[in-house]
This record gives sequence, structure tokens and C-alpha cells, in this order.
Amino acid sequence: MIGSDNNSEQKSSKLTALDVEQVIQSGDFERATTMASEFLESNPNDVYCLSIVAHSAFASGNLDEAKGFLVKALENQPGELNLNRSLGMIYNKQAKFNESVKVLIRGIENNSQHPELLLDVMLLGISLDKLSHKLSCRVIEVVFNDSLTLRNAYKNSEELPLIVDASNIANSIVRDARYKSQKKALDELSLGFSDQEKLRIYEFLDIFHGLKSPVYVDDLQKPTYHAFPGLKPLPFYNSNDFSWSKVLENNWREIKQELFSLYGNESHVKPYIDGVKTGVEGLDQLAESLDWSSIHLIKAGQYNHDLLNLCPTTKEALSQLPMPVLDGNAPEVFLSVLKAGAEIKPHFGLSNIKLTVHLGLEIPEDCAIRVGNETQTWNDGEVLIFDDSFEHEAWNRSSQERKVLILEIWHPDLTVLERQGIQKIMELEHAVSQQTTSDSVESLLQEIKGIIK
Repeated sequence: MIGSDNNSEQKSSKLTALDVEQVIQSGDFERATTMASEFLESNPNDVYCLSIVAHSAFASGNLDEAKGFLVKALENQPGELNLNRSLGMIYNKQAKFNESVKVLIRGIENNSQHPELLLDVMLLGISLDKLSHKLSCRVIEVVFNDSLTLRNAYKNSEELPLIVDASNIANSIVRDARYKSQKKALDELSLGFSDQEKLRIYEFLDIFHGLKSPVYVDDLQKPTYHAFPGLKPLPFYNSNDFSWSKVLENNWREIKQELFSLYGNESHVKPYIDGVKTGVEGLDQLAESLDWSSIHLIKAGQYNHDLLNLCPTTKEALSQLPMPVLDGNAPEVFLSVLKAGAEIKPHFGLSNIKLTVHLGLEIPEDCAIRVGNETQTWNDGEVLIFDDSFEHEAWNRSSQERKVLILEIWHPDLTVLERQGIQKIMELEHAVSQQTTSDSVESLLQEIKGIIK
């Protein structure tokens, strides 16, 4: 027995933290934990081995034991990100949210340039939910606003389950907050309306937040942002069914002259896909390309008054159209130019709540647009109306440029209540987006410090 004990002591004295790390890398975590425990007997402050045994205790559900090891490790390296992250998660599981927030902030402030920092910011937002729901949502929204950086953390496969679980929890926190706010607004807006009149707008709200799956009547109609239920799924519409179409057609020559005058100034002309990738294979080939260019009079609801004032006839015509007004999204009005030989590959539009209107200004031969299973051509001075939530593509196989004025109008099946409801939902969505733009991690940390004990 004595000889055996001596051999054990000799073996322990030769063990190093590097040995533990090599076993970790081999995938034998159980053996590595045993070795780390042995090494800590003679090296009780070794941070690496303390983190190994803490991880093992955490995985086994021994939270207090894991917490003890992490606290000891942090006495030696108080700013280490992973240690603070782990301790913050333990405090969260123990419903000690104030303590969780404190240690997560410590890790974040000591690692401001760490590539995986947004994971810790998201965990901070989750723990903060029990202390300040509004602040929690703002923290999480900042993370989601920089989702590309967050996704880079997925490169570490060991953290993938944590990132997925945290993202799901964080998403439910902000989704529920947005849903609750928007439902309250709809409740106020729809006072006095019958249940039948309110049915579709509330169903849209559920679909918008992923609480209900949209139903597509046609497989070729799949809007990428949101789908409103019960609207007629028609690829093309007859312009004669819309009295306002004559406003455009009766003034098309003046509109053409005004827009072509703008087009003569190269500084006004931009790639239609300008600075943002669509994620649609084939369509992104036109990103930053003047093969498909545009001059926006109104973009995502932002009016270019300088350009509009140069186009008085166009401006007056637009004022008579039923264009949707959606904060940060609509209306949208622009001159669209497709170069000779250019193609716009098949893709889906954002939503079925709007119809797309084209006014032909200069249409050469061998130009066409396919929407769903139907193909039509443009004509000078004529309005073409279609639902771009259907898969659609366009081409110019001529040797000249194709020019059209493009704008959007409300889908005619939407009631006044439904239009107002959509506007309110988009208004509240945009408000959150604007708040997120003005927030930063640093400013939010200062606000959080003001509420924790």
C-alpha cells in the first residue's frame, strides 16, 4: 500500500496542464477531468484545470460545485471571457439574475474586441429579462442587428449548441415583446369591428411572428418577408380594373420626359441592387451592376424631394395613387433601366400585400417579364400590374435599354382596417429598428449598471 501511494505521488508530480490539454484534444473529456483534478491537488490555482473540472461539474448538474471552481479561477483571471460566461450561466440557472448580469458585464467589458463577444451580450440580454424586460429586448435587438458577426461564432462547433439554444430563447423574448405591443395596438385599432372583420389582420400578425405558418395557394407564390392570408393569388391584373391607371397613362409622355432628364445626369443613376446582397442565387450577379440600374424618387418610404421637385407631373400623378405608406418599407417609386442583354433572374418579392405597377416608357422588342406561369410584354405608355410575391423574372434580349417607371399599390383585396393594421405593425417594427440603430453595447451597459444592485 505504501509503495502504491509513492508511485501515485510520483505520477501526479509528473502530470502537467499540457497533458490535460492533450487528452482534451483527443476527445476523452472524462479522463481529462480526472487528470485535471489530480493536477489541482498540487496546483490549486491553475486556471485551465479549474475550468475543466468546473465544466464537468456543470454538465453533471452540480452547479454549486462548478460555481466554486469558476470563482477560484476568476480570482486569478478576473476578466477571462469564457469563465465569466460560464459563471453567468450558472447564476442564471440558479435564478440569481443580478449576479449573472454582473459577471457577464465583467467579461464583456474586459474583452471588447473578442470575435465571439456577441454571444455573451446575448446571454446578458437573456439574464436581464427578469430585471428589466425593455432593456433585455434592446440588448438582444442589438445582437440580432449584427447577426452576421454572431453567426461567425458558429465556426466553433463546441459552442454551436449553446448559440442555438441562446438564440432561440433570445428570439422568443423579443418576439413576444413585439407581438404583445403590436397586438395591443391592433386591439385599440379594431374597436367596434366585428370578429369576422378582424379575423385576417390577427391571423397576419400570427404569421408575421412565426406563430402560424402561411398557407400558399400557389407554389409559385412565396413572399420572402411576410404573407397576408386570404388575398387573391393572381399573377397579373388588368389595368382597366383600376381607374387610377389612367392617371399614369394619360401623363406618360410628360413623366417620360421628366425621368429621362434625370437619367441624363449620371450622378442620379445607381445599381438597383446597391450595397446589399439579396441572398438569391443568380440575382446577386446584378449587385453593384448598372446592368439593372435605377433612380429612386422614393425608397423604402424615404422621399427624395430634390428629385421629386424636378418631376412635377410625376409627383402630381403619384399623389393620386393608392400607394402603401409603411414606415421604413414603402412607398417605393423609381425609374428602372435594364441594359441590352441583361436578365433579372427568377426570385420572389417581399410580400403579397402590395401589387407592383410598371409604366412602360421606352420598350424595345424582345423584352418580357414572367410572373408565375404567365409571360407578358410591356408597351410604351401602358400600365402593367402584377403580384411580385409570385416567382418572377425579366429579360431584355434587344440591343437597346428597357426603361419603365416602377411603383407599388395596395393589394385591392385589403380592407381599410387591414391596411391600417399593417401600417401600425410596420410602424412599431420600424420604431424598434430605429431604437436598435441608436443603441450600442457600450451605452446599454451603462444603462444596465444603473439598475443592478
